[in-house]
Amino acid sequence: MQKFNALKFTFILVSTLVIIQNGNAQSNKGLISPSNATINNTAKQKLENQNQENAKKWLIKTIETNFNKDTYEMSDMTTKTYAQYKSDAINIEYDNGLTEESFKKKWKNKFDTKYVAMNGFLVPTQDYGKIKVSSCKLLYVIKDKGFVFETIIKDLTFKTSYKRDIKVIPSGKSFLIADVKEY
Repeated sequence: MQKFNALKFTFILVSTLVIIQNGNAQSNKGLISPSNATINNTAKQKLENQNQENAKKWLIKTIETNFNKDTYEMSDMTTKTYAQYKSDAINIEYDNGLTEESFKKKWKNKFDTKYVAMNGFLVPTQDYGKIKVSSCKLLYVIKDKGFVFETIIKDLTFKTSYKRDIKVIPSGKSFLIADVKEY
């Protein structure tokens, strides 16, 4: 009889320990261990770095490809809103164009109008030579998953450079220019 009680006691003790252990396992299920959090943050950072690098490569290739062919469409490289904004800026004071005052009033809530040139897109001259991006450095990341790059665009033929801070945002499997600060 004593063997039976010892066996019964052992069974109850083991069952209790298993139940307690399962309870602890269940309560820890939703928690992220520090090592998992580090892995998740590292993976997230790698993805962010890859997106940044892809945006930079896209920007350089887009500028150099489009500006070194006979014609290009600004709207192929930009968001619709930015294309309208820049077109309005270029057309200030022309027939059917806005006045500078009405331009600023129209766009002040979406763009910083003091950084828009009233001439060409990215390269301010109508006639330019071979275009090359000589520098493209990340300035900062934007909350809507975009990037702002400090970009130096060089006209190798006429030996001039243009500094631009260019906001690039994801669009489908590619990117678009969403804003340009022209200095």
